[in-house]
Amino acid sequence: MTGLAEAFERIGSALEHHLPVSHAAGAAIAVTDRHETLGVVVRGFADVASGAPVRPETRFMIGSISKSFAAIVVLQEVEAGRLDLHTSVNELLPWLELPEPFGPITLHHLLTHTSGLAAGTEDAPTGLGVATLLRSVPATFPPGAHFWYSNDAYKLVGLVLERVTSTPAHELIRQRVLEPLGMTSSVAAITEDIRTDLATGYEPVFTDRPAQLRHPLVPATFTVSSTVDGSIVSNVIDMAAHARLLLNRGRGPSGTLLSEPMFDVLTTPYVGPSEDVETPYAYGLDVGENEHGTWIGHSGGMVGYTAFLAVEQASGLGIVILQNGSGDRGHVVKYALDAVRACVNDAPLPDVWFPPEPTSIPEAAAFVGDYAGSDGEVLQVTADGDGLRVALDDASGRLERDPLSSEAGNQFLVVHPELERFPMRFGRGPDGAANEVFYGDRWFRHERYRGDMPDEPPRGWLAYPGLYRNDDPWMPTLRVVMRKGRLALQFPVELSDEAGEAELQPLDDGWFAAGETWQPRRIRFDRLVDGKTVLAEFNAGRWYRSFED
Repeated sequence: MTGLAEAFERIGSALEHHLPVSHAAGAAIAVTDRHETLGVVVRGFADVASGAPVRPETRFMIGSISKSFAAIVVLQEVEAGRLDLHTSVNELLPWLELPEPFGPITLHHLLTHTSGLAAGTEDAPTGLGVATLLRSVPATFPPGAHFWYSNDAYKLVGLVLERVTSTPAHELIRQRVLEPLGMTSSVAAITEDIRTDLATGYEPVFTDRPAQLRHPLVPATFTVSSTVDGSIVSNVIDMAAHARLLLNRGRGPSGTLLSEPMFDVLTTPYVGPSEDVETPYAYGLDVGENEHGTWIGHSGGMVGYTAFLAVEQASGLGIVILQNGSGDRGHVVKYALDAVRACVNDAPLPDVWFPPEPTSIPEAAAFVGDYAGSDGEVLQVTADGDGLRVALDDASGRLERDPLSSEAGNQFLVVHPELERFPMRFGRGPDGAANEVFYGDRWFRHERYRGDMPDEPPRGWLAYPGLYRNDDPWMPTLRVVMRKGRLALQFPVELSDEAGEAELQPLDDGWFAAGETWQPRRIRFDRLVDGKTVLAEFNAGRWYRSFED
């Protein structure tokens, strides 16, 4: 294999270009084949204050990549005859008393995110805590009917494993997966004891607005956890061993961890692609297709950390990226695989990847124009080079792409201190041209707008809008806005699996559905003081009105 050293030099350059357009202080990448790690690249800081650099041995929290480890242990128990994937979780945990309004919720549903359970607010970070909270947050769709990502579901998986084996889940993962793979630097529980040998997690300084690249990073809140949905701490050297397990279909360096039939169960897509999920999902793993064939992997996120692991069966290559911060990892991962794949195939190396300027906006002309508000104010959107500039309330700023938004392509950030608190989201007409703009609780429309005018909202709803806070580091703020006669729930910090914005749909029992009524997101408001509600209860978590309205 020629040119490998040059390939990793170029991957390092691409990683250097990636960090300034992410919200991360440092990152590490490893690429492996079925036999060994081919190379490791590190850039940036493990700790900014001390100047300690990221090293190949630097440990990070890997987040939801941990789910595949738990799924492997479940299938080991299935093969041993001690677990049945299609038994109700209430039978497996007789004390649980989980509501099952649409029928039994099984291990299969938990592992595939088709249980109908909430994503989880981390208001109760322990498995037992979540189990008690879920008694008051029933599933909102029949098991198997939809895909809805749920960390809480995997917390229940961990509780099942502990009951069946009489062993703590993090010990099971250590004994059954980490040790057999030689992942000696990895642990399956986040404790304060590991903090001296862990990259410092970082997040943008503000929690009440979407992150912009110009915002400084601050150390993230440290979280303690041993639940199987995301509690593994590892480095890229160890994680490359996990990638090799997937490349070798369940075989490790010292023997088989999963039989061939069980590996097929692990990696068979059970849901998607569909309107619910873009990439098909198996047990704790995404199973996608690209121009090089099938890939298997998963992303991960913790407070202050993000990660991604993927393997390509056709090329026999696997990759992992760990970073202490957030940001879109897709482009640099693709480049790294392309570069190493070129070496494998004795092809020319691709040019080093450069990210586009954050203010470069495709289809910019579709958004240009004047948009009128209900009070006579005008939002002006003008062309500015290959991007856009907006003017509102005597302030003017360029628009920046919001790569973390599910509305990417229609949602932007305004690079101006007086206009940065809310994203700017455009609606488009049938011809593709923008005809309305949503900004906080304000609605602006172009003369092209041909939609309906809003009805007056129920008077009681006027008590709900505002910013609500709690001490949950995953979701420190919720914002409720009233615009166009409807309530909308916004998640300013896109750390959790809740993200972006959802319109609130009133239900018969005083609760609202956030988004489609089948989606397991429920919110209600309580404790009226001086015409405003003080409490917002979201999926059993509690947020309280802030003074920052």
